[in-house]
Amino acid sequence: MKIIIIGGGIIGLATAFKLKNFNKVKEIIIIEKEKNSITHGTGRNSGVIHSGIYYPPKTLKAKLCISGAEQLKEYVKKKSLWIDECGKILVPTNSVTEQSIQNLLERGKLNKIDIELIGKNRATELEPNINLQYKNALYVPFTSLTDPQEVARQLIDDLRKSKKVKINYNEKIIKIHSKSNEIISPKSKYIYDFLINSAGLNADIIAKESGLNFNYSFLPFKGKYWKLNKSNYKLKRLVYPIPDLSLPFLGIHTAHNQSGEIFFGPSSTPVFGREEYKNLIGANKYEAFNLFLSFAKKIILNQNNLRNLAIKEFSFFSRSKILKEVSNLIKNVEGNDIKSYYSKTGIRSQIFDNHSKSLVTDFVVKKKDNQIHVLNAVSPAYTASFGFADYLVNQIS
Repeated sequence: MKIIIIGGGIIGLATAFKLKNFNKVKEIIIIEKEKNSITHGTGRNSGVIHSGIYYPPKTLKAKLCISGAEQLKEYVKKKSLWIDECGKILVPTNSVTEQSIQNLLERGKLNKIDIELIGKNRATELEPNINLQYKNALYVPFTSLTDPQEVARQLIDDLRKSKKVKINYNEKIIKIHSKSNEIISPKSKYIYDFLINSAGLNADIIAKESGLNFNYSFLPFKGKYWKLNKSNYKLKRLVYPIPDLSLPFLGIHTAHNQSGEIFFGPSSTPVFGREEYKNLIGANKYEAFNLFLSFAKKIILNQNNLRNLAIKEFSFFSRSKILKEVSNLIKNVEGNDIKSYYSKTGIRSQIFDNHSKSLVTDFVVKKKDNQIHVLNAVSPAYTASFGFADYLVNQIS
């Protein structure tokens, strides 16, 4: 069997890593339009290994996050890559999210997550800089930090040792002929037995090109980060707000890397360009115009509360607004202590369900004949990547 994977991000890499061990699989070709695997989401996420606390039991996110997290940790440790098993504290930032603590605690227990309801003394013991304004918080010791670029590079090294796997970078798909199982690029023509579409920000375009029918529209959200400009400031734990569980965003939270640099983010700002990391409007004017119309309609009608969400998220361009969000989580951070950090900015490959008029919160995978399309590989896709790979392999079987 010859398998073509379109998209060389973390899901494509992890899927190839699993598939190479099957005897029936004779050849795996990953086709990636960029020069590497870390240009987009794989290289631009925070590197957090999530526990699965947020996701309703039996959803695809819950299943794949929990199984994927264990496997990702195991892989990172086996390869002696960087990992900080620091744990995460979730704090309420207003009276509404304070009421959500019990709901989140029960959801975590249903998903069999090690989770602890803690008070101020325990929270301060775990993280001296925490700013817990309410009675209780949640502590999730499993949550860890890794370097996603390092993980991707290690997977690539492992794949290149296999005679079955080829990774073709700088190759953009021009045409897909599903009836004849052909993929055309400027460099070559490929014949496949099975096609996996894990193209991230362009997955919906690839799916349409291959003839898949679906009633989703693509709505990219930019995740902007701010960096702490205070070298002597340390955080022992990740600190997150209790999120609004009706939306697929976790809110502004802390993150850090192996150098000890601390970041705050991401925002979730509507952006009119699939890969527009610096500006609001992308260079492709046709695409920007269509995305603007799509967002405008939904915001005007306030579908899925998008108007209020957009107003809130656009305010995060302001340093003072970000500072206020950060101050709800931790102490001793002032206005001059934070600065924009564009190199960590990412774009969420979010889809919108035109039937239910709402943002899709779960992963979406569609199978058609000898094709599988991953259409909503949003957070925690990095955490879930090995679990995602198992799921896709089972779909092929």
